[in-house]
Amino acid sequence: MSVSKTGKYLVVAATLLAGSGLALPASAAIKCWTNNEGVRECGESVPPEFAQQGHEVIKKSGAVEETERAKSPEELAEEKRVAEEKAAIKEAEQEKIRQDNILLATFSTIEDIERVRDEQITALDATISVTKTRNAKIQQDLDKRIEAAAAEERAGKAPNAALLKDIESLRRQTDDNEKFIEAKHKEQDTIRQQYADKIQRFKELKGL
Repeated sequence: MSVSKTGKYLVVAATLLAGSGLALPASAAIKCWTNNEGVRECGESVPPEFAQQGHEVIKKSGAVEETERAKSPEELAEEKRVAEEKAAIKEAEQEKIRQDNILLATFSTIEDIERVRDEQITALDATISVTKTRNAKIQQDLDKRIEAAAAEERAGKAPNAALLKDIESLRRQTDDNEKFIEAKHKEQDTIRQQYADKIQRFKELKGL
């Protein structure tokens, strides 16, 4: 007749108790572990050299509890990585649901989405236009000062220090404005892509 794992440990525990002649308190338990030779041993406490490995605790009531071995730093690090990855995926899924709800609550039709997109692009067009006009005026002032400096050089004179400083300042302003205009064009491209994505997602959610 075969003996279950729990039954086997109970037999071992009973043998130990009987052989020791000790009267253990009701709360006493026997712990079983595997030694370096692969032999199962049992006693009132796990030897220090085996404390980090898994073992079983056989209570006087007959219940058996298993204690897992201590995990290595590598295993703990991997568990943490997996947990963080799962948390990130869950957070991304929740954020997607939130964005979908906002999209459906904000727009009723594709035309609504296109109208908001066009309004934002038009507003940037106005900003770009104003900056270009300002830059054109700065460029005119710059050209005049460059010509004045060239005239002084042709006359055999060193250009005035203040004039050269103005030229440097105006050039910096035109460069900054050109960079600003370029950034606004990129912003428009980003808006077009964002709203293209919104329209595609809206179609999916609406089954269009």
